[in-house]
Amino acid sequence: MSTTLQKKVSGALISAAPQTKELNAETVTTIATGFLKRIGNKGGLKAKRVSLEEGIYTVEVELKKLTAIVQVDSKTHEIKAYEIQSKNEEAPMFSISPKLIIIVFGVSAIVYVALNFAFKMFGI
Repeated sequence: MSTTLQKKVSGALISAAPQTKELNAETVTTIATGFLKRIGNKGGLKAKRVSLEEGIYTVEVELKKLTAIVQVDSKTHEIKAYEIQSKNEEAPMFSISPKLIIIVFGVSAIVYVALNFAFKMFGI
């Protein structure tokens, strides 16, 4: 009186090899900006350029006053190298910012009002 039990395997078969998703410019940019945020560069990240050379993606990201270059391996999705350097742009000799214009306008208005009041006091 022996009985044999047979179990049916339900569901899909899963292969042992992990399936790797191909990288594209968008996912590589997300990996690079996420990495830069994790190492302390929180605000003002703007991707400038992505290129693929010999299996390595190179992502160039602009920070506020710096430029970061991050290299990502296309097969393993790992950060291989990164470099943060100052921007090579030359600053103009006189930079006129909106804040500077408001300050100059405010000071000149105060001087005008003070002089106008002083001249009326003295009858000039």
